[in-house]
Amino acid sequence: MTHETKLHRDYGATAEPEVDISSVPAARPLQRTQSRYHRVTGTIGGFFGAGPEDHSRWESSGVYKKREQGYHKLANYEDGDDGHATDGGAAETQIDRRTRGQPPQQQRGRSEQRQRGGSRLPAWRRPSVKRRIDALPTFRPYFIVFITLVQVGITIYTLVAGGLATIAFAPKTEEQIITDPMNRPGRSGNQIKELPFNFFIGPSAKYLVTVGAKFTPCMRQDTSLAIRKALESDVENRYLCCSVNGRCGMMEQSVCWDMGAQCSVKGGPTQCNASYPDCGNGVVLHPCCVGLDAGCVITSEENCTFYDGIYHPDKILCRDVNCLGGVCDTPLEKGVVTPADANQWYRFFTAIFLQSGIVSAILFLGVQLYLGIKIEKQIGWLRVLLIYTISGVGGYVVSGIFDPNTPQVGCSGAVFGLLGIRFVELIQRWQAIQKPCTSLVSLLFTLVFALGLGTTPYLDNFANVGGFIFGLISSFIFVPYLTFGKFDAARKCCFVLVAILVVAALFFVGFVVFYNTQNSEFCSWCSYINCVPYTDKFCDEGFNPLKIFP
Repeated sequence: MTHETKLHRDYGATAEPEVDISSVPAARPLQRTQSRYHRVTGTIGGFFGAGPEDHSRWESSGVYKKREQGYHKLANYEDGDDGHATDGGAAETQIDRRTRGQPPQQQRGRSEQRQRGGSRLPAWRRPSVKRRIDALPTFRPYFIVFITLVQVGITIYTLVAGGLATIAFAPKTEEQIITDPMNRPGRSGNQIKELPFNFFIGPSAKYLVTVGAKFTPCMRQDTSLAIRKALESDVENRYLCCSVNGRCGMMEQSVCWDMGAQCSVKGGPTQCNASYPDCGNGVVLHPCCVGLDAGCVITSEENCTFYDGIYHPDKILCRDVNCLGGVCDTPLEKGVVTPADANQWYRFFTAIFLQSGIVSAILFLGVQLYLGIKIEKQIGWLRVLLIYTISGVGGYVVSGIFDPNTPQVGCSGAVFGLLGIRFVELIQRWQAIQKPCTSLVSLLFTLVFALGLGTTPYLDNFANVGGFIFGLISSFIFVPYLTFGKFDAARKCCFVLVAILVVAALFFVGFVVFYNTQNSEFCSWCSYINCVPYTDKFCDEGFNPLKIFP
């Protein structure tokens, strides 16, 4: 069978005259793939299932020339930085496997497709992408190590200075016999109080407030406290000096008469002192500030001490004392805070450095070191500082809106901001990660577990959610990113601009709502985000409620 007859039978074409390929201009020298190209083309018939008699047909139709051009393009991809780099040898082998045993028409189509860039590897396998990632600078984790050491030092100080509250999952009670302040026979009795508890092995909530915990009555003008103060003053306008067995105290007349026939009622507070004959044994009832809600009652010193209150023996009425000043006392301010001028804004920052106990310190500071060191090595201390601060402060703004009257401490909001950085890194480098969906599922599982842990007392889940949102959005601003083409670069640049506007808007709206909205009950079910009552009184946080003493 002649050469022309075989070609006509196999491919439906007539033979063309042989062409001397020596007249074809020499191609540009190949880069790194030249030897592989000649090795492949030297056995091209074996690779594509054709006999040696078909070489003249392929030479005359320009197949060699087109394949040579295609390999030059692959070589250019390999050395270029256009985001489509590939490995020459792997690409040639893949090309040969795809076209093996196919007619020359399909082979030419494959070659033209390759020349148009149709054969591309995933971004995470491209050498140029790997080189760009490897070229990113590496930093030392100065900030995370420094702030963790500071937080550890402050935690040790608070444990030593504030002592340990009762370690329990529910408040325990303590009972004590209190002597009747008016010395009435048979009127002494038992008093019961609930002890503050902290199952994270740390100080009481009252002490944490005095060292800088987030507590909104100290940070803004609280209308509920002002209203209560006005009502107390209105009630005290009806008080008279009651004398029983030579012991005096201010109270309502009806209460005084209930104490027995031996009592007598005098005039107002100016007459209730030891200089009057009916008060020969002195004034034994004075204001007592008790509880974090800045409550005040008039009782004896023994009763006030039992309930861990602050006794004011030099005052007669509650309107004469500033109970909020005692609650909000800090090393920076002593007894100067009143409901009308409360403005301790710095608690947004100081609360980040405090920990509720040993357990929470180990948990959150350990996670902070684990996440923070890895992140800071990639993006540097300044970017981590900015995102950490924005997340921590933003988290406490959200907490102050939804749970204003609960003291909260900890760096959990800032740590959730670091977790937000990991999500943004995954989004920005999605094309350069081998298994991005697996990484996303892992991060989501970590987020859900951490938020579930935040439904326990002394952990502020509102701060956690707020910190994650602020950290996620601010990470689009500060975290460096890779681009894969012009469209991807433009898209990520738009993300940065939008993130700047969103963070600014969130802070503006958050501060406006925090300082102007006093009603935290606008969301009835939101309390379950912060704490789920797994046991009775599990979410009481060990705070003593206001007691009306006998």
